[in-house]
Amino acid sequence: MTETTNRPTRRLRYPAANPDGRLTHYLFRYPAKFHAPVVRQLIDEYTRPGDWLYDPFCGSGTLLVEALVSGRNALGSDVDPVAVYVSSVKSKPLSEARLRRDLGRILDALAPLERSPEDYEAMQWTDLSEPEYRAALGDSWVPAIPNLQHWFRRYVIVDLARVRATIHEVPLQGPSRRFFLLVFASVIRSVSNADPVPVSGLEVTAHMKRRDLAGRLINPFRQWRLAATRAIADVGAFASVATKGIHASAFQADATTFSRRLRQPVDAVITSPPYHGAVDYYRRHQLEMYWLGLVHEHEERVRLLQRYIGRTKVAARHPLLEGQFSLPEREALVEAQMREVSAPRADAFRHYCVAMSRTFLELARTLQRNSPALFVVGHSMWRGSSLNTSDLFAELSQPYFELAEILDYPVKNRYMSYARRNGASIDHEYVLVLRRTSASIAGT
Repeated sequence: MTETTNRPTRRLRYPAANPDGRLTHYLFRYPAKFHAPVVRQLIDEYTRPGDWLYDPFCGSGTLLVEALVSGRNALGSDVDPVAVYVSSVKSKPLSEARLRRDLGRILDALAPLERSPEDYEAMQWTDLSEPEYRAALGDSWVPAIPNLQHWFRRYVIVDLARVRATIHEVPLQGPSRRFFLLVFASVIRSVSNADPVPVSGLEVTAHMKRRDLAGRLINPFRQWRLAATRAIADVGAFASVATKGIHASAFQADATTFSRRLRQPVDAVITSPPYHGAVDYYRRHQLEMYWLGLVHEHEERVRLLQRYIGRTKVAARHPLLEGQFSLPEREALVEAQMREVSAPRADAFRHYCVAMSRTFLELARTLQRNSPALFVVGHSMWRGSSLNTSDLFAELSQPYFELAEILDYPVKNRYMSYARRNGASIDHEYVLVLRRTSASIAGT
């Protein structure tokens, strides 16, 4: 068993502020984001200009954005369709002048549809009646979100439908339309009844109920307009520093099977996999997923559910739990202790281990000998004992990878404003520097 708990770590040094500004990192509020200064430093230390980088858990596309600025090509994938959408838009340099012209055309079309300030003030304590809602909505498209009116006031649904329809109806180039739809998605949570701050899932909290009782003014038109103005400035800044002739793209794929979709040779992997039991991305992005039209019915989401890694609940008959898989000795003991307390919790932990083991196998199919695979991880707790993710990944990655080094750094200015249920550190993280060994893969 590889011992890494007491292995010396090297403090990772990274700039306190991005010299290029915000770039597109803040276009969409995404939980547990890859810390951009860390990504930039890892790119500088472990890759060369022109390399192809890959992130199998691309999330909000931080690696793709930083790679373009650093002169590296980048590919990203994620099982979450919202993540792929966000990553694709954020890593696309667009003309600021064109976006401003397009914004003007959209605003002109929206102007007759927006309610008066007095109407919005009146809506602080009331809403449309059901007949008024039906009449105002007409034949407009709205997503088939279960319990839609639990998550949004009726007049907000009407306003969102009008904004979305206008973005689709105004003649725009494809990249511009996707950009403005991402801005649309970025305000959905804040105009909903769900609390926008907790990242553990999706819920209407007591805090939001108190805000509603006190009178909450929600103007989706204004929120979208302000967000679009800020986003255009950020995209312009990003386009001005993105390296010409460098490629970045994202695609949807399961981390345990991505190699069948990846055709481009990869020089290095830089990624931050989901923590076990920390963020429920499946629930977190439900509203945006529907409003963007990335799913259309509940059954689609159910089929997508089993492909996520790190969830606290996993079906007992999940395919990854059916085969024979031997956990490392320490983790096997943890699983046994969990099973004495909660079989579902033990199944979820085992699923995480099996899924990550298969991810390492997929990476081994992708990387050449001695190529680096950098994993940003945090440690968690179980009944007062540390679950050292560094140890776990070092063992699960064998024999295809060997641990070359561990870096550590304090987390700064990160959107992770809650106490994780599993006790994972939120103020300190580690970078595992793995190197592809010469071990061959059976059957390839």
